[in-house]
Amino acid sequence: MSKMDSNPKTSVSDEPLISGHNYDGIEEFDNPMPGWWVWMFVACILWTPVYILGVHQFGFINSYEDDLSSSQMELAQWRADYEAANPTAVATEESIAPFVNVPQNIEAGATLFSTYCAMCHGAAAEGLIGPNLTDDYWIHGNTNSNLFDVITNGVLEKGMTPWGAVLDVDQRSQVIAFIRSIHGSNPPGAKAPDGELATPND
Repeated sequence: MSKMDSNPKTSVSDEPLISGHNYDGIEEFDNPMPGWWVWMFVACILWTPVYILGVHQFGFINSYEDDLSSSQMELAQWRADYEAANPTAVATEESIAPFVNVPQNIEAGATLFSTYCAMCHGAAAEGLIGPNLTDDYWIHGNTNSNLFDVITNGVLEKGMTPWGAVLDVDQRSQVIAFIRSIHGSNPPGAKAPDGELATPND
C-alpha cells in the first residue's frame, strides 16, 4: 500500500482534504465557505451602520414605529370614511312614527323580519330563543326608539345580533312598523311573558 493510500487526509497533490479539527473522532472537510454566502455576510455587516444611522440619526429610513403609525392613520381614515358613508342614526319617536301604520312599510318590515328576525323570535314573533314580541311585556323598553336601539346595537349578552351594519335606517324603522302591527295578535305557541309590563308607544 502506498503512502497516499494509507493516509486519507491527503490528496493526489498531497494537499489536506480534512481540517485539523477532531471532536470525538469526527472530522470535517477543509472546504471554504461559498462565495455568495461570504459576500452576503459582508454586505450585512456593511449595511448595519447605514441602517442604524438612517433610522436613528438622519431619518432617511422609515422605522417600524413610522410604518405602524402610518398604518394606524390609514386605518383611522378608512374607518372615518366608512362611518361617513354608513352613518349610525340616532332615531327618535318622531323620526320613526311616520313608518308605523303604513301598509307598505308593514309589508316591507314583515319581509325583513322573516329574513333576519324569525330565526330567534319565531315566524309570527311568538318567541323562540328571543322573547315574544306580540304581548305587552318588554325587556329593553317599549318605545320606538328603544326598539330601534336594540335592533341597531343588539344585546350580545343574550345573543341578539346587532343589525345596524346590515339594515339601513328605513329598514330598521320598517321592522318596527311590522312589530307594532302584530301587537296583541296572540300567535299559537306564544312564549311566556318576559320583562316588564308596558303598553307599546306609551
